Amino acid sequence: MMTPPSTASGTLLWFRRDLRMRDQPLFEALAGTPALCVWVLDPSELLATDPLGFPRAGDRRLAFLFESVADLRRQLREHGTDLLVRTGSPETLLPKLMAEHGAATLTATRHPGTEERGVEKRLRKILGDRLNLHDPDTLFDSNAPLADARDLPNVFSAWRRHMEKHRALATPRRPVETLTPWPRPADPGPLPNLADLGRTPPKPDPRASTAFIGGETAGQSRLHHWAFVGDHLQRYKATRNGLLGDSFSSKLSPWLATGCLSPRDVAAQTLRYERERVANDDTYWLRFELMWADYFQLALFQHGASAFAPGGPAASSLRWGNPPGHFEAWCTGRTGVDFVDANMIELAATGFMSNRGRQNVASFLTKNLDVDWRWGARWFESQLIDYEPAANWGNWAYAAGVGADPRGFRGFDVIGQARRYDPDRAFTDHWLRDSTHRPGAPIVPVGPSLAAAEERWQSARA
Repeated sequence: MMTPPSTASGTLLWFRRDLRMRDQPLFEALAGTPALCVWVLDPSELLATDPLGFPRAGDRRLAFLFESVADLRRQLREHGTDLLVRTGSPETLLPKLMAEHGAATLTATRHPGTEERGVEKRLRKILGDRLNLHDPDTLFDSNAPLADARDLPNVFSAWRRHMEKHRALATPRRPVETLTPWPRPADPGPLPNLADLGRTPPKPDPRASTAFIGGETAGQSRLHHWAFVGDHLQRYKATRNGLLGDSFSSKLSPWLATGCLSPRDVAAQTLRYERERVANDDTYWLRFELMWADYFQLALFQHGASAFAPGGPAASSLRWGNPPGHFEAWCTGRTGVDFVDANMIELAATGFMSNRGRQNVASFLTKNLDVDWRWGARWFESQLIDYEPAANWGNWAYAAGVGADPRGFRGFDVIGQARRYDPDRAFTDHWLRDSTHRPGAPIVPVGPSLAAAEERWQSARA
């Protein structure tokens, strides 16, 4: 065991969903103070089984996360310090690590999820003012993001117009060159891996168009090559509804969800692109989608537990019948609706799905199949490598018609969507051609089941 400093003076930096070096809020207040960095694998968050019976974090999501942690450790070592890796409950482990290593404070960033906020409250009871919680980063300059969350409008467009008119985009922080070294611990802890957890490391699927590798290094490479080398940013709005291929969208969401990329940094890169190449609606649209992510973060702070309730932030009385077999058919790509099944098979095979696909499968589950939206949100939590609570649960509530947004019934005609976005069945056949998942006929009639969903929604609204 290392010998701690004679007096507690340094800080323990707890990395959560901010697994990066660039634009890192945890480094802001160091000012030469020795820092020891830690990442905690919390079994209750990542290794538990969902109430519906599947892992809260599936193998592909964990693999991407563990790659991200490994990349962070490598970078921290290059900057003169290390990353402790521990497994257990943060509220038990972190105070013990502070005592063991002589840290005066624990520094972390606030998170909007109810479970994450619960951990913060328990740590506050133990540590008092020795816990230093940074307010969350926002895409726009803000001195009081939690106050912004309390006053958040129910409609995204109203918030966006106000922010664009009255606030500037926040500037990314200057990169750190070195970190004041802490006496290196004798046992920084092994990097987590799936095999040690009794899980099977996932193999790359040959049908996948993009190789997702966790970590800031891979995320920065993806951003640079997609936007600048491939020059795809200038066509982004026109291509973003694509389904098949590597370049129709940025596919940065896995790195943004784990904090390997900073939204502020991505926005700054789009502005650099506009200065050096071209500025148009397409280049703006990536910032527009970063604004959506920002809005969902603030909305989760505002709504708290209601974001996970049956009626969602709208406190709707809408309920679902959950017919036997419907959810299982949806998860496994056996609904008999080719467009839906192809998207669900892609998700299982890669941990990723296009935005257009997500909107369609969410609508089909909650509207046509009459299944509780929270079941779909939980399945996405398990399967998606870009899972992040605010965007996932916010988007699902929106799709189910129980979000805070007061607009009317929203349901997708998945057959019409397939004709529009996959007219030659290139995407559908790509994922179903060699699949054994195709039954004979749809398990529900698509048109009538959507009409019935609208009737249920109207009744609940009345």
